Amino acid sequence: MEEAVGKLWHNWITRAAQTEYPEARVELASIQKKISLWFHAFGGDPGLTIKAATREQWQAKRSLLARIAGLEWHVQLAWKNERDLLLPGAIALFPEKSLNEALYLWLAALTTCDSSIDSDWLTTAQQQVQQVLQRWPGLRKTYDTLVQAHLKQRPEPNKITLLPQEQLIRQALQNPGSVPAADIDARALPAVPLWLHPFPPQRSTSNDNSPPADITADTDQVSEIKSDHRRQGKKVDHSREDEGLLAFRLESLFSWAEFVNVDRPQEDDEELGAKDAANDLDEFAVSKKSGTVKQRLKFDLDLPGSDYEDNTLLEGITLPEWDYRKKILQPEYCNLTLLQNRDTDPAPLPPHLRYSARKVRAFFEHLALNKQWNRSQPQGSEIDWDAYLNAVTAWRSGQPESTAGLYREMRRHQRDMSCLLLADLSLSTETAIDDHHMVIDVVRDGLFLMSEALEATGDRFSIAGFSSKNRQHIRYYPIKGFNEPLSNKIRGRIQAIRPGFYTRMGAAIRFATQALEKETTSHRLLMLLSDGKPNDIDRYEGRYGIEDTRHAIQAAQRKGITPFCVTIDNRANEYLPYLFGHQNYVVVHNAKQLPARLPQLYAKLTEVV
Repeated sequence: MEEAVGKLWHNWITRAAQTEYPEARVELASIQKKISLWFHAFGGDPGLTIKAATREQWQAKRSLLARIAGLEWHVQLAWKNERDLLLPGAIALFPEKSLNEALYLWLAALTTCDSSIDSDWLTTAQQQVQQVLQRWPGLRKTYDTLVQAHLKQRPEPNKITLLPQEQLIRQALQNPGSVPAADIDARALPAVPLWLHPFPPQRSTSNDNSPPADITADTDQVSEIKSDHRRQGKKVDHSREDEGLLAFRLESLFSWAEFVNVDRPQEDDEELGAKDAANDLDEFAVSKKSGTVKQRLKFDLDLPGSDYEDNTLLEGITLPEWDYRKKILQPEYCNLTLLQNRDTDPAPLPPHLRYSARKVRAFFEHLALNKQWNRSQPQGSEIDWDAYLNAVTAWRSGQPESTAGLYREMRRHQRDMSCLLLADLSLSTETAIDDHHMVIDVVRDGLFLMSEALEATGDRFSIAGFSSKNRQHIRYYPIKGFNEPLSNKIRGRIQAIRPGFYTRMGAAIRFATQALEKETTSHRLLMLLSDGKPNDIDRYEGRYGIEDTRHAIQAAQRKGITPFCVTIDNRANEYLPYLFGHQNYVVVHNAKQLPARLPQLYAKLTEVV
């Protein structure tokens, strides 16, 4: 009975203290595409990634009901940094859903303004609002509506000393620019959701770029935790200063916790203990740790995903990389190695693809044999009636006689095309599509069918794959060269591809561009197959990787090469327009359709060649 009454009391007091409207809640994920369009239309940096902001505790005094209910005052405010645009993960401040959505769009416009104004936070907030209303006067009505709705529910401060400061904030909201610089503690008063964060959190400036442990194919899949906010974290040094057990009172067990390194006990005969342990274990966990040892044991291990499973064809290839923060192209910054899978026996086309391959070959052979009329010829097999009528019309109107021919001739359309098919072979391609297929399986099938299609057209083509572990270990797999004929040897290489490591896309595109530059054909196409964003274990994350890839793509375009991306990433519309442009990419939402879609896309891309 006591427990039931307690639950009723808790539910009632929590609802009474709640200041949000769950029924009018708007999630960032549900409106992210719309926000992205608004942000870019307002002139926002297209290289920024839209993410949910961190939820932080606010120091303003809580209401009596909130203190009774034990509710902390947490806020999510908008801000941006050099890499991300951070917005509240969900907004339920107003009883109308349309107002909550309008607040998202207002914040998207506000974040396009200059956030580095050298003044106090209140003056900066007013100047940013003024900038938005001056640039886009049509937002005045939206802003006024949001201000009135916020002021109605904005609580009065409990302390008399804070009342003048609250009045200044209300005045600044209603009439931006009318309040001069003032010494106001932003955290002592309720937050203003219509303004950007007064003190945006700073990103870590740590120079610790030490890579984490390598991920292998046997690693368990990681489930994504979906939340409406980002979590804060802190780094813990792995030092030897506090090794040993931590003594504490039992009653403190549920009140606090501390990270501690615990050493295993030392055995008198360390050599015997290590050998016995090695003999008893069937499986080893391998990791790196600094320190000294008295003894080393040497034995053979089966390590999946190791570099030694691949044959090195050529190493020491250096490539530049673009640093968008310094605005420089760093020369010889990346190291690329040409590799070939060791287990590459010649293999025929897989049985489940043979019927599809015959259809694809028949279609592209017809495309290759496509003929066209050459008109206005001095001689030919038929009269060119258009040229004849033009000549008669010119003669009757007294115009000079046309020297164009009056015949037409059917001739075969000669294709002058080179295509390099570049496949992303990162570890993410090991993701399961269904109970029987993974992403790497459909990529492999797509390469099989594309090779059959390209061989049927007679176009020059090459196939390659890539992955990376950091800037010093970029792995590039030449599967078929431009001068190699399609054979079971090439099909065996396609069959042997497997996932591994990460996606340093910029370096792979630059190396593929160098290969296409050597082609003398008039049309050169770089077709990229991918399943996600550029990423790697060092700083090649977020905007850094995006900007480097974009720089590599633009460099290829300046050299007369057409980059085109085919992806199965459902979030690709957030970043691919910035990388490839709106016309040079396709998202295949059903991964199983990728093998069939690739030849169709190639036919469409090269129909005028």
